[in-house]
Amino acid sequence: MKDIIRIVVKGSSGYGPADEAFKDKITVEQDRITYEYKPIFESELNQTRKWSYKTTSPVFHEQFKRISKMMSEIIENPINELCTDIGGIEFMVTFADKTKFHENYWVPGDHFVSLFRALKVMVPECEYTPAVLLTSED
Repeated sequence: MKDIIRIVVKGSSGYGPADEAFKDKITVEQDRITYEYKPIFESELNQTRKWSYKTTSPVFHEQFKRISKMMSEIIENPINELCTDIGGIEFMVTFADKTKFHENYWVPGDHFVSLFRALKVMVPECEYTPAVLLTSED
């Protein structure tokens, strides 16, 4: 598999009350992580959130390599299940040669629990866990 340079994971709330509906996106590269959370209707309890961190940490870099291997396994082993009452989980992967992989999975986050656990390690402690990474463990 080719080297991965960027992984984007997008999520959405799926069916539910409109005032709780949202879309979010986490982007990870070997030296940075960014997150955006956009509610459909912003309120005092459901506000837009954005953060971004850049690092030179070799630990972060190694974790990115680990996640890249996990992402490669997901790409090579497609999921043929479908749930219609949840928001989709969208993966966009950019490879070193600038080619891209893009797939939307309509399954619960628990299908990617190992990957999401590894991504949560990269989220700074002072930030909320990105909604797209939440699983039944949370």
